[in-house]
Amino acid sequence: MEAEKLRREKYKFLPSETEFENWIARKINERRSKLVPFGTKEVGEPDKIAVVIHVIHNGEPYGEGVNITDEQIYSQIEVLNEDYQRKNADTIKTQPEFLNAASKMNIEFVLARQTKDGNPTTGIVRVPGTKTSYGITVSERELLSGFSHWDPNIYLNIWVTNLTSPYIGLAQFPDLDFPGLEDEPNKDNEATDGMVVDYQAFGSSQKVPGLDLQTFYNLGRTSTHEIGHFFGLKHVWGDVTGSAGCAVDDYVSDTPNSSMEYSGVCTPSDHVSCGTNDMFENFLYYTNDECMNIFTADQVVRMQTILESAPRRGSLLNSIGTVYPGEMYFDLAINSIKSPGKVVCNDELNPVVEVKNNGTIPVTDFDIVYNFNNTEQTYTYQGDTIFSGAIIEIQLDQSTIQNGNYKLSVTLSNIPDDTNGSNNQMDHVFAVDDQTDFIPLREQFEAINLNATEWIAINEDNKTGWELTEAPLTSDENISAFINLYNYEDKQQLDWLISPSLDFSEAMEASVFFRASYAKNQNFNDQLRVLGSKDCGVNFDDVLEVFSSSDLSVTASGDFWEPTNQKDWLTHSIDLNEYAGKQNIRLAFLSVNDFGNNLYLDDIEIFATDEDKVVKTAQNSFTLYPNPTDDGLFKLSFNISERQNVVIYIYDQMGRILTMDEYPNTLNQTYYYDLTGYRSGVYFINAKGKDFVRSKKLVISR
Repeated sequence: MEAEKLRREKYKFLPSETEFENWIARKINERRSKLVPFGTKEVGEPDKIAVVIHVIHNGEPYGEGVNITDEQIYSQIEVLNEDYQRKNADTIKTQPEFLNAASKMNIEFVLARQTKDGNPTTGIVRVPGTKTSYGITVSERELLSGFSHWDPNIYLNIWVTNLTSPYIGLAQFPDLDFPGLEDEPNKDNEATDGMVVDYQAFGSSQKVPGLDLQTFYNLGRTSTHEIGHFFGLKHVWGDVTGSAGCAVDDYVSDTPNSSMEYSGVCTPSDHVSCGTNDMFENFLYYTNDECMNIFTADQVVRMQTILESAPRRGSLLNSIGTVYPGEMYFDLAINSIKSPGKVVCNDELNPVVEVKNNGTIPVTDFDIVYNFNNTEQTYTYQGDTIFSGAIIEIQLDQSTIQNGNYKLSVTLSNIPDDTNGSNNQMDHVFAVDDQTDFIPLREQFEAINLNATEWIAINEDNKTGWELTEAPLTSDENISAFINLYNYEDKQQLDWLISPSLDFSEAMEASVFFRASYAKNQNFNDQLRVLGSKDCGVNFDDVLEVFSSSDLSVTASGDFWEPTNQKDWLTHSIDLNEYAGKQNIRLAFLSVNDFGNNLYLDDIEIFATDEDKVVKTAQNSFTLYPNPTDDGLFKLSFNISERQNVVIYIYDQMGRILTMDEYPNTLNQTYYYDLTGYRSGVYFINAKGKDFVRSKKLVISR
């Protein structure tokens, strides 16, 4: 962290810690809001990362001093793979209370197998330096990089040298694709990207007896710890010790809050801070090597997110450096369909496809065949050479489209001897919709079908999707939105129910309430995700709430679920204050099928009021509170059957009109009144709409 502070002082263009954490939180939410595919494989053959070990020695013969042996290097690679894949033998030392949090990454570190130019390599480079030891400043790290450095987009650079005491290791924290950094002069920043480690804290004396390693850092865990930083992890205790440390987090939810670093100790008898037991065996503490043995599930999610999203991280996965030079092959893949988003809000379609070269041979010629609206077109690529591991964006031809649901199918073709055809094709289902509305808003789905409402249903697999059905609530005639998760054809399918584009610009605060009916079916775990979009539905980056089957359930049933009365419904609410004052907001209710049971949604109501301030009242009426009022301040909360203009009169006991206010588009708003200048007594509040008139008494009692 000291080295990171020095780097940020030199490179002023780097985002702040807050900006970085906001960015990665958004990326993690994006990752969790989609099921597949992730950029990192969670099962099957592990993703590989090519490692280059730069031994910066003092001119010693091989095997002496800093010029460590190949065997010492091999032992370190073996430790990294065991620790990250949780194959380390000391997992049995994990405290029982933390076993459920333990996790692993499906990655494999390999010494580089070929150079960027395609020549074979051992992945070990030995270069004499110019100093007997090196510090942690940026200039010292640039000096090391100047001796030996390989492309950090392809290789994980590890410099092994004699670090000036008391330091034994450091790693460069990941950068991010933050807007505005594209043209910054950060090549020097790239040059230092990687890890620097002291030669006496590198490798394992357990695997290679007799190594000259530091007593407490002799099992290779310094590198495990530092690469955790390279993948975006922070120290568990948040780098602030003592009582103040309890207010500083590592931004990982399943590591207990901690205020101790546990430097130089192992299995301490007292390992409690911030009111809970500390996970002192976590790789991101300062404990001795023999004490470390665990990454948690949320730490793994954070590292996976960095590998998928951060510059010079995702390109490491299965790069050309992980392949022996004799293994030359073509493998061009559609990495993603960047555009359109989930919803297009105008009549212009601008398809953008992201293509990645997963092979070892540079690619210059191929075609993209794309089918949209039953029309097939071919785009012939004539751009720059796509080298191994590179990702490019390709803009396809624009089209004019009308409101409706569409599928864009994209296929790569004319690739000679492509070894993996399974990644050459991708479909994207989306909607074009220019319907707009504003809040407050109420949707009760009392229509013949969803097309008769302003809501959009997007059916990813073109099979079961959202529809309207009879679902008794307070009356048998009630209609609700419904998805048949009980008889769904395939597992883990996504189905979208999306609001019109909403204007929140007049609101100072906002919230949404809705009813849901669902019965949990054994251990099947259907899911309802409520997502938000700030760009009219192009991206649903905001994960507002994730409801499990247990969260939704009103009862347990293995039968086809149908509600019969009001007790079969639960009301849920979500804070929407982050959207107050903004336009082009959409909400999405996304179901994820696990063969559980049917899900019903109804009475979706968005308030221009904070979640905990919403007051419910009878329909076509209002609630007056506080009443009596001792200072003349009070509120009127309305519940109108539909939006309409409401006129509110306040009379005194003599029948004189004191105030008259007209409020357009009243639905469920709360209006604030101030009668602080009026004397104690009884007043009359009269509210009149197009189809109702209501009156209430107000008492001012000073």
